[in-house]
Amino acid sequence: MSKIYDALQHLEAQRKAMEAGQAADLGANPLDLQERPTPAPAPRSGGAAQSLLEHAGAVMRFESELHRRMGEAGFNGLRGLFALAEQLRSALATVSQQELAGAESDLERVADRIRAMQHDLRQLKAVKTDLEGLS
Repeated sequence: MSKIYDALQHLEAQRKAMEAGQAADLGANPLDLQERPTPAPAPRSGGAAQSLLEHAGAVMRFESELHRRMGEAGFNGLRGLFALAEQLRSALATVSQQELAGAESDLERVADRIRAMQHDLRQLKAVKTDLEGLS
């Protein structure tokens, strides 16, 4: 279990080095199978442990890739994304549903008035065209 912990610490150190723009040469990964002697065939439970290690590695690679993508989008990884979500939540918390409903109602009244004015303008245009046709 301590090898998994060591590997997770190693990956975290690599991630921090990447964030700081430094080379991530921190020595060998504790779980790098090429660095260890080839073990004897393990009993059935060893396969489960290996599978668990592979899944943990996949999760860490996914986290690293997600962090890279968030960085490309201008966020400081997931922390930056969550911070932005919190800022948005805080900003939206200052606006009540009642205020939004009132603004929507006001806009609807303005839109109705503009449509009525458009109708009146079309009627005026038709009357003018008719009067010009009489002369």
